[in-house]
Amino acid sequence: MVGLTEPWTTAGGVAPLRMLRMLPLRAAVASAPRDSRPLPGLPSSAVVSVAWRLDGAGRVVGAMLPSGHPDGGPLGARVLAGEGIWLAKMWPVGQEVSPDGALVELAAEPVRLVVHAPGGDIAGTLDQPCRPPVDARGMSGLVRDLRRDSRQVRIRVADRVWWLRAAGVFGVRVSRGGRPVYTTRGMLGNFAPDADELDISVVLLTLASIPSSTYAPILGF
Repeated sequence: MVGLTEPWTTAGGVAPLRMLRMLPLRAAVASAPRDSRPLPGLPSSAVVSVAWRLDGAGRVVGAMLPSGHPDGGPLGARVLAGEGIWLAKMWPVGQEVSPDGALVELAAEPVRLVVHAPGGDIAGTLDQPCRPPVDARGMSGLVRDLRRDSRQVRIRVADRVWWLRAAGVFGVRVSRGGRPVYTTRGMLGNFAPDADELDISVVLLTLASIPSSTYAPILGF
C-alpha cells in the first residue's frame, strides 16, 4: 500500500497519470468473479451504484448503505470500497439515503465524511461555501447560483482542502493547493502523478456520493 504522502510510481521511478475507467453497473458486484472474495470494506448488503477500475489498484465501487444499516447509521450512508484504496464513508444531513434518493444532497450544514486510513480514521467535511443562501436568492441570486464558480464543492480533510467543479461540457476538475489532482475526458478520469491514497479516496467518494447537478447545473456557465 502506498503511503499517505508517497505518490504511486512505476518500477522505473516515473509517476504516470493514473487512469480511472467507468465500468458497466453489472460489473459492480461485491464478489470477484473467479474466487467469490468480497471487495475489501464493502458490506454484503450494500447497494452498488457506480463502479470503476483504477490503474495500479483494481475495482472500486460507490455504494449506498440504507437507513438503519449497522454500518450506515439512522439516515444511511454512502461508502467507497475496493481494491488498493482506502475505505471512506459519507453521511447525509437531514435526509435519508434510500433506493429512491441514493445520493447525498448538500444543504446549509456541511456533510460529514471519514476516510479509514491504515493509521486511523481521518475526518472531514464537504460543503459549498460560494453558493448564495436560499433566503437571499432574488433574480441576481438565482443567476449567480447557476454559475459553476458558485457551485464549486469544497472538501476539507485533515489539513487539506480540495475544490471540485464542472469543467468543459461534461467534465470534472478537482484541485488541491491550486493544482489539479483529478480531471476527466469523456468516460475516462485521470489522477495526477502525485495524487496519493487520501486524494483518491476523497475524490472518488465525493463523485460517487453527490449528484452531478450539485456542481454542474444544467444552465451553468
